[in-house]
Amino acid sequence: MNTAQNIKPITQALDYNEMIEVDASERFPEVIPQPGMKIMIHKHRHPNCIESNPHYIPHEETFRRAMVWWYAPDQALALGLVGETGTGKTELLLYMADRLNVPVYIEKITTGMRSENLEGGYELVTDVKGNNVTQKRYSKAAQGYINGGLVILDEVDKANDDLSTALHLFLEGKPWTLSVFSETHTKHPLCRIAGTANTTGEGGHERYITSNKLDSAVRARFGWLQTSYIDALQELEILENMYPQLPIVIRENIVQTANALRDALLGSDRKSQGEINCPFSTRTAVHWGYYLIAFGLERTPRDSLEFCFMGSVDEDDKGDVNSILQSIWDTDIDEPLKTFINGGNAVKK
Repeated sequence: MNTAQNIKPITQALDYNEMIEVDASERFPEVIPQPGMKIMIHKHRHPNCIESNPHYIPHEETFRRAMVWWYAPDQALALGLVGETGTGKTELLLYMADRLNVPVYIEKITTGMRSENLEGGYELVTDVKGNNVTQKRYSKAAQGYINGGLVILDEVDKANDDLSTALHLFLEGKPWTLSVFSETHTKHPLCRIAGTANTTGEGGHERYITSNKLDSAVRARFGWLQTSYIDALQELEILENMYPQLPIVIRENIVQTANALRDALLGSDRKSQGEINCPFSTRTAVHWGYYLIAFGLERTPRDSLEFCFMGSVDEDDKGDVNSILQSIWDTDIDEPLKTFINGGNAVKK
């Protein structure tokens, strides 16, 4: 017998917190094209890492400020990303974490969420012997806080008074007591805490009616960055990369429609309240392109738009939305897709 064949190699568990130095341009070539900036990233990719959207393009200035926050020696504040629906708040965080090999723990905040939900609880499971046993189930937030990683408090402006109070020590990075387990944990040095929100917690928003008024202590524990819709050229590039089979005039009209609707929502300066209340995100533009193709050559651009967007439009806003469509598409929005491909009116523009 060959003894060597029976020797099992010793396998060592990966240290997911081991860090290595790389050039930032290798990880973020879209926004840091020039080499020279060195950053630390996780050497090994954790099972809880999440792949980001391959078509996502970050707003450069917002990205750079978020990176400054990430690599600051002291995490004095959690990061708050605030903006309209579809402005890439969560996508920016997932993009950064993905490129840095950081595990992600998303804690969905709801208006009815209680403080104990932020901690975790006990659950009944079956062990290997078939016995029912009770075991601890740490929340996503607790897992990231204890073990390291990016904790995302999704829609944090929906937190109620009870949850807001529980967030104080967590956001500040102080020793955090999990009352449900009678345990106190210190924040892992590689833990980062971020929140996404439609508002900064001022309450009383016309469009985001489920956003609550947060107490000033919670709001002050975030450093806020405003997110905005990407510019028309970036949006056109995304549609071109995803749907090259669509005629260019279709892609251009989609982007033009998106920006006209955003002007109507937020004013031409994108800083005020416009005359409609229906956000049109890049995600919606992408869905429109997708269903234009999926619905086939006999369907019109209006058919796919009705499916992916018009259901979110209030009755009072439909007249304004249709006027915008008319001004950009004229009658072409009611022409079948084959017309654009075969050399119809829209192709000749």
